[in-house]
This record gives sequence, structure tokens and C-alpha cells, in this order.
Amino acid sequence: MLTGKKIKVFYDSSVIIAGLASSRGTSCITLSLAEMGVIEPYIAEQVVSEVINNVERKLPSCLPQFFTLFKTLPFRLVDAKRDHLNRALELINEKDAPLVAVAMSAGVDVLLNLDKHFLHDELREQLDFVVCTPGDFLTHFPDTPPGNGVSASGHEFRNSSPTFSA
Repeated sequence: MLTGKKIKVFYDSSVIIAGLASSRGTSCITLSLAEMGVIEPYIAEQVVSEVINNVERKLPSCLPQFFTLFKTLPFRLVDAKRDHLNRALELINEKDAPLVAVAMSAGVDVLLNLDKHFLHDELREQLDFVVCTPGDFLTHFPDTPPGNGVSASGHEFRNSSPTFSA
């Protein structure tokens, strides 16, 4: 069993959608880690709306997995504090500022995102948390499993495919 503090991870809609679309990708693996209780997953209401809108339009066959995902995973739904929103508006465009603000308000360790404009050093240097792709997260964080399914702390991950898939 893992000991110590769980990594608090904020999920952008791009990561959740990618995780629903592919049962083998790094986005799906991070969702599996949340399902297993290895990491603590955070989202915002805006993320839920974006995911459902995109899944309905682009991946309608994934709708059952979407509903099961949100019933199964222990997502913490967080709202942005006003001062964090004001700060985020100084750092990134108006559309994406609410997501950065929610991550600030939640006090997360990591914001997982697949959108390139979130991954620029200018933004990342201004934040108190890491912004990275799911692949980078799995490569660099100590309590996530490398390719052999064993974390740096020795925890074995036997279930690499999530139970939320239909």
C-alpha cells in the first residue's frame, strides 16, 4: 500500500476525453490511478460540461463510459475563488483562466492537460503547481507506475485497465 500524501491532480477536459477514447493511453492510465485511489482527482463544473458536450458530439459511443466514470471516480468538484480568477486572467486567456483558477483554489499539485498553450514555460513558471501532459506525469512522479507497473515506492499496479470502461 502507498504511504504518504496522495498527489492532488486537476483534470482538464482534454485528458478525460482522451481517457474515454482510448483504454490504453496515458490519459486513461491517470484515470485508472484515480480510480485505484493512488491520486486524488479534482475537476471543475466547466470540465464536466466540456466533456459531456464533446462526448455527445464526437464520441457518442463513449456516453455509457462517461456516466460510469463520473459515478465511479472520486472526483472533487471545486469552484474558483475570485482572487484566483483575477490572478489567472493575468496569466492565460479568458476562456482558460477559470480552469487555472480552480486548480489554484483547490491547491492541487498537478494540472493535467493536453492543450499546448497550457504547456508553455511562461505560464508554468508563474504557478505553484505543475502543468503537464499525462505522459509527463506518469514519467516524472514517484507514485505513478512506470512501464513495468510498479511505482518508485514499490506499489504494484495489477489493474492497468479501468473498471469504468463498458
